Order: sequence, then C-alpha cells, then structure tokens
Amino acid sequence: MRAILLVAILFGLFGCTNAEEEGRKAAQKKAEELNKQEVASKAAVKINPPVAGRAHVPCEQLIDTAKFTESLAEVEPVRVRDQTSSDAEAAAVCGVLRGGVRPDQKQQSEIMKKNFGRLGTLPGDELCAITAYCWTIEDSEKFKAKCQTEGFTGNESMGTWACLQVVAQGADDVYSFKFLDEDTKCILKVRGGPSMIDNELITNCAKAARDYIGKEQIAPGWTPPAPTGSGSGSATTP
Repeated sequence: MRAILLVAILFGLFGCTNAEEEGRKAAQKKAEELNKQEVASKAAVKINPPVAGRAHVPCEQLIDTAKFTESLAEVEPVRVRDQTSSDAEAAAVCGVLRGGVRPDQKQQSEIMKKNFGRLGTLPGDELCAITAYCWTIEDSEKFKAKCQTEGFTGNESMGTWACLQVVAQGADDVYSFKFLDEDTKCILKVRGGPSMIDNELITNCAKAARDYIGKEQIAPGWTPPAPTGSGSGSATTP
C-alpha cells in the first residue's frame, strides 16, 4: 500500500512538472508568434516623405500671395518667382518679390541720396525666399541637435522653435531661419533677399511660411488657377 502511495505521489509530482514545462513552452511560442506578427505589421507600413518621388511643388501653390502681402505689411501685392532650379535638394525655392512699379534710374538716384547711398529693396526685388525640403523623413530632436552641431542657435522669436543663422551682409547682421514645419513635416528655410536687412520683415516672412504652408500647399496633382488679369498680385514673375 505504501509503495502504491509513493508511486502515486511521484507520478503526481512529475506530471505537474511536465505540465508546467509544456505550459511555459506554449506561452513562449505564442509570444514569439505575436512578436513576429507585430514586426511584420510594422514592416508592412511604409512611411513616405512629405513629397514623395522627389517631386517639385509649384511656387504658385506653395505661396499664398494675398496672405504674404498682409503678413509682410506690403502696400502693393507681392509676387512670386520660382527659383527651384537653384537647389537640387529642394522641392521648391520661391522668391517673394515686392510689388509695384520699379523706379527709373533718375528716381533711383534720388532714393540713394535720401537713404545715404542705399537703394533698399525696390519693387521687383526679393523681399524674402522660402525653400521647402520635403523629400526626407525628419525627426524633431535630431534636427535641433544638428542645428547646434552646425554652429547655429535655437531661437523662438517666431513664437515657435527655429534654427537661426545670423549672416553678415555688409555692415548688417541679417537673419535666416530654418525649422521643421509641424503641419507638412518639411524643413522650411526662410532668408531675406539680397538687399533686405530688415530682420522684422524676414521674421514675419518665416511666420507666414509656418502659418500658411500646409499639407494642401505641398499636395501633388495641383492645377494652377486660371489667369485673373495683369493686375493680379498672384501672377508669377519670370
């Protein structure tokens, strides 16, 4: 009787141990299967850059001239000039030009006399330029770190973070902003025109780019609007 009881106890012990081991193996196998499914699911999700296929965005689509005119406090409607060919890595490079009638040589001489030899930014000249880099997938923290390693500084004069570069332009220090746009996920670079030294205007141009360039402005398949006449400020300057 004792022998039978001992055998029963030993069988029970070994039986429990084997069942537990089988349970552990089954759980481990299930976890491995779930992990494989999760990895496969993530691999199946393809993340595209903001503008896929290295496509270009028309400046008429990227820049709303009416809104930029208001943001820059310009008297005459601004115009845009496509300069995308100047940067091989950009989806768009768009110059924002001062509107109005350009003064003749005599008038320019008078302006220089009044402004101590400076013409300033005349009608037809570039107020600021917006470059959109949209062909890569960017990370906010890495972008901020890169700004500092390149010797520039983080700045919030726009109301949001941007990488600020101060460029010596003759006797003046002129701003150039570069930031990761929250809406489009593009990197936008905003600088002043060759004769622009008004950092407030350049800052306002950067704000306008941040506020008015969204997913719709970089979307493919855009059709340009029908011409509205020679007096329209939205016409592209060649």
